[in-house]
Amino acid sequence: MDRHLHLLKARLFPASITRPQSAFTFDVLDNFLIDALECKTSAMSFYQKLRRFTNNAFPHKIPDRYRELMRVSRIWRDLMNRIRFGFGHKTDASPGPGDLALYCPTCPQPGINLPSSWKDSYDDWLVMQRYVVDGNFTAQHMKMKTPEDDVSLADGKGYMVTEGPYESHVTESIEEKEAQDVSSALIIYDVACQWSIHFREWVDQSYHLSLPPSIKILPAIGKFHLSAHKLPCFARFSLNFITGAVLDDHMRDSNWKKLVGIGKYPFTSKW
Repeated sequence: MDRHLHLLKARLFPASITRPQSAFTFDVLDNFLIDALECKTSAMSFYQKLRRFTNNAFPHKIPDRYRELMRVSRIWRDLMNRIRFGFGHKTDASPGPGDLALYCPTCPQPGINLPSSWKDSYDDWLVMQRYVVDGNFTAQHMKMKTPEDDVSLADGKGYMVTEGPYESHVTESIEEKEAQDVSSALIIYDVACQWSIHFREWVDQSYHLSLPPSIKILPAIGKFHLSAHKLPCFARFSLNFITGAVLDDHMRDSNWKKLVGIGKYPFTSKW
């Protein structure tokens, strides 16, 4: 049996395949994943913790395995996701677009958490979709010097769109200054007052975007940013004046916590 398979059977994940010299325990990889999700621990902080656990007096004497941790933790997360969604054990099936994503149980979805008669049973404001969007001003720090070396393990199979069509959309879209049958959607954005003016025109001019003709877009501005806007914006875009905006609307882990929290101990017996 290959050496890396021996390591896996001993619950050790090899840092390389052909001639592995280092390995990480399954437990340490699980701990890193939960630390990142719950405590927002960076990879460097977690690695420094491991060094201190190993030799708190002279952590600098511990061999540098930070690069290996980064590589292995990515593979580990991808493998865990595939297993959880039924693509991990001797299966010929490969995940398709969105197959590694959990749906949000609080979003209105006809046939799942809405009855077939939902159009007649509920007011529009109660079942409208709600989106909170924001600009990521630190995304520029994620630009790689050699993006061609970035290998995607699940391109378009989770929550992020497939890179190819997205790049085509960005290239073909006109630069500007800034579903289902649900009839309305509430979109909360820092500068919704400007963004919403020509929103439908931008969608119509795109080859990759579309909106149901009957859907009503309700733009709004979050309360933190609204205080910095002009006075007229308050009356037009404040959440205080939008019916249903007070109902609360982070990806897989967040949706999982919503699922397990729907009922009291839905998947476990009471202790």
